[in-house]
Amino acid sequence: MALQLYRIAQFQGINQSACENSIDPGESPDARNMDTSGGQLRVARGYARHHEAVHPSPGGVLRMAVWHAGGARRFLTATAGGWQVLPESGTAWQTLAAFGAPAAQADFQSVKIGGTEYMLLSCGAQQILKWDGASAAAEPFGSAEQLSSAPAGLLELYYSRLFAAGDPAHPCRLYWSCAPGDARTVEDWSQDDASPNVSGGHVEVGTDSDPITGLFALSNQLLIFKRDSLYRLLGDRPGNYRIYPVSGQMAQPAHTACVRVADVLYFLTAAGLYYFDGQTVRRAPDADKIKDFLAGADLSDCRAAACGERLYFAVNTGAGAGNDALVVYDLARRTYMIRDGFTVRGLCADGGTLFLLTGEGRVCRFDEGEDYDGRPITAYWRTPMTDLGGKIAVKQLKELYLRGSGGVIAVEAISNGTTVFFDRLMPAALTDVLEARLTGDGRAFCLRLSNEFGTHFTIDGGVELLFDAQRRVL
Repeated sequence: MALQLYRIAQFQGINQSACENSIDPGESPDARNMDTSGGQLRVARGYARHHEAVHPSPGGVLRMAVWHAGGARRFLTATAGGWQVLPESGTAWQTLAAFGAPAAQADFQSVKIGGTEYMLLSCGAQQILKWDGASAAAEPFGSAEQLSSAPAGLLELYYSRLFAAGDPAHPCRLYWSCAPGDARTVEDWSQDDASPNVSGGHVEVGTDSDPITGLFALSNQLLIFKRDSLYRLLGDRPGNYRIYPVSGQMAQPAHTACVRVADVLYFLTAAGLYYFDGQTVRRAPDADKIKDFLAGADLSDCRAAACGERLYFAVNTGAGAGNDALVVYDLARRTYMIRDGFTVRGLCADGGTLFLLTGEGRVCRFDEGEDYDGRPITAYWRTPMTDLGGKIAVKQLKELYLRGSGGVIAVEAISNGTTVFFDRLMPAALTDVLEARLTGDGRAFCLRLSNEFGTHFTIDGGVELLFDAQRRVL
């Protein structure tokens, strides 16, 4: 007989990159809706309603953005049928434009034309639209005379020029505008042989069978995603533009699954998290930590946003229609968490706040409050199934010790195919220790910690499990 102590010093994040026996005790092979900031384990915050207005067609939203114009914040969405706006001070969503043909994709870009700031919307089905933030409706951007009336589905600003792609008639064509200045604006895409370095133009990138699917500008280059490849454009004017293929193996992402942080582009694919380091594409060293989760997920309509030191990716787990889970990646701590129990129709960040458009069509502030706009949060954390490197010994579970606060915590001790369940009210003071007697034995064991009925709790200082290890004689 030998009493031993199994200790979880601090909690980290999900890790599915190795067998459970090999991962750190502070990691979890399966967890939902938990927050491990500071090494604690707490039920994550939910989201709070930001506006009472209900979107007219939340299930059809292709893209969501937020725009400040004239000191007012506005939420923008694009659907297959048109362009909608919700002024923060308004009472309802308004339609800015109806598309002549159904859109399959959408992109927003704010620009300055002359002395006026506009928001542009491209949908790939018709001419780009522009809106000044004050007019009752959007208007066409550019003109046939300026060679800027081509339909486009992708927009980006790079060295003050507007770049566009996604023209159905020219799938591999990359357009760029004139350099703004004097009488020139980004609405002019025409070429001027007398002044080629300030004029507009276009170039074919690769072949039509490999269409352009995304444009993303970094400080010194423009990344051009294609269906089967990736290119980068270097240079600051047409005279020194150079386009090179980017080496590196990767799974191509949806353009809505890409997000910039500082001068790094991150994107999520079925093979995990990738990033572009300025020269090539690299798979994140910890990309396998959510490989089991991603194996069953659909990322074809993944939405991404960055807020603070976290990346958020909305994905479809296959359990229902639409994106029904968020992959949360902490850039500072290099940890993953899965958030679920809601549907994400749109995602954007502004002023340190992550906004989401819910399945019910409401704009909400994420990571705020103790529920999902009135619905309880279901959260759990499972520790690794481990034999502690001693398969020869049978571990008889004795006692569990933890400190923390909050409501009721439910504990399941799993060993030898049996589960012992109990729930306890967390201590009233942080100096108190919750002690619970356990039963059950086996050569390997794990714990499952969860909330009940949406309650919130925090475990501070880790968990200790006392067990008796004995060698069983065959």
